[in-house]
Amino acid sequence: MATIKDIAREAGVSLATVSRVINHMDNVSDEVRERVEAVIKRLGYNPNNAARALVMKKTNSIGIVVNNLHDPFFYDLIRGFENGAKNTSYNVVFCSVLGGDVETKERYIKYLTNGVVDAVVLYGSYLSDERIVSYLKDSSVNFAMIENDIPELNCNKLLIDNYNGSKHAVEYLISMGHSDIAYICGNPNKKVSVERLNGYLDTMHKYNLNISDGYIQYTTSSYQSGYDKMKYLMKLDRRPTAVYCADDAIASKAVTAAMDMNLRVPEDVSIMGFDNQTVLPDGYKGPDITSMAQPLFEIGVDSIQLLVNQLDNKETGSETIRKVYDTYLVDKDTVKRI
Repeated sequence: MATIKDIAREAGVSLATVSRVINHMDNVSDEVRERVEAVIKRLGYNPNNAARALVMKKTNSIGIVVNNLHDPFFYDLIRGFENGAKNTSYNVVFCSVLGGDVETKERYIKYLTNGVVDAVVLYGSYLSDERIVSYLKDSSVNFAMIENDIPELNCNKLLIDNYNGSKHAVEYLISMGHSDIAYICGNPNKKVSVERLNGYLDTMHKYNLNISDGYIQYTTSSYQSGYDKMKYLMKLDRRPTAVYCADDAIASKAVTAAMDMNLRVPEDVSIMGFDNQTVLPDGYKGPDITSMAQPLFEIGVDSIQLLVNQLDNKETGSETIRKVYDTYLVDKDTVKRI
């Protein structure tokens, strides 16, 4: 197995020069760097990252904590994380918390901040995350929150404008002639669900539209309950002409339920989602869902680049960033003008 001494001897440089190349330091000429890297590649040398981290006090890794990494919802976001790290010296390390379990998430955060990574990205808007975020704030690790805006914490925040996105969704349905508009909510323990619900309520009130009994349905923590909620809505005496769903996974279940009741989408009922999810769960086979899109790929890229810039002391320095991303309508096949 090749050692750093072997690299130095073969490349005709000092041990210190090899160390500077391995640790991506700037005070090495391009010619020497290329020569050393060629020897490293030829000899198949693999640096001891743990030992290097102890010396440099830097791991060149960024930890990413999400709930249910296996969820198709994260497809674009994960691509963004990976793309953001692609041309940097940093690796990304993923931790998945099944069902948003607070104790598991806290364990991951404590593990990552114990010298394992240089920075952390925490995705999610669970109301129960405040204790975990406070722990992150008290640690020495840089971090960014995606979709969680705790006002009293001054930290990096990348946020979706869920409230206005929801308002625009309802206004679009109104512009298509709908006034009997029902809403299937997402998990009430998520801040995004509350923001989207408020957007629906305020817009219905703004246009003086009546919200009939039963028009607001709450799912459980699982999107799959959207199926039963949709069936309930379709059996109401005053059946809504449009159903707006808190996310596309719920909307996919709503469409499936309507079709199972021999209702045509959108001819008999219009259905709209939120997220413009690239991959829908459970092998969804219905029409393409009209939705409010959020730029998850861009957010993934931006979160990594933001932290890399701060870690490497570029541009942003140590200042925290708060950025809000707009949503936009993607008109597909599940909404019809009446």
